[in-house]
Amino acid sequence: MFDLTLVDHLRLTFGHVIFRHKAHSEIAHTRARWARLLKGGEAFLITGAAYAAVRGTAETGREYGILCAVLATAALIVLLVDLTFDFERSARVHAWCATELWKIRERYRALLSDLADGGLDLDAARRRRDGLMDELHGIYQNAPPADAQAYRAAMQALGPANEAVLSDEEIDTFLPRSLQKKPGKPEAA
Repeated sequence: MFDLTLVDHLRLTFGHVIFRHKAHSEIAHTRARWARLLKGGEAFLITGAAYAAVRGTAETGREYGILCAVLATAALIVLLVDLTFDFERSARVHAWCATELWKIRERYRALLSDLADGGLDLDAARRRRDGLMDELHGIYQNAPPADAQAYRAAMQALGPANEAVLSDEEIDTFLPRSLQKKPGKPEAA
């Protein structure tokens, strides 16, 4: 038979939320870095094109006109890449998702704590779990997709974890000692 206690279920979902939080945080960070690099590249190329245009008007050399055209074209390409991929907007959306997942993560930790302290009976804990699951579902519905590279980065950040299941030891690294699973100790609930 399948033995999954309420605490086991909460810990599994807590681990899943941790993983998704890390993935979206990593994506937000990477996309924000790309947005800054593209904007910096645009500014550098436009500055170069402006310099070449000014020098071209002051001198009769054809090379400044060519340089101005090349730099302006490169700036246009960088701008088009920026507009196409919109890394800045993507970074904001992933950061929003990571923030919402962090809030849910903390609420799962609080629920585990309340349950361990005996502050909640099983029915109340199940109602809170169900409410958290509904909120989590809402976040996932509005979340942008996470790419495979971000999941790999999250896995590296968490250790040898796999998306579907974090081990009890990995989950324990995000919980205070009082909420950690003791080896050989069966969980209540």
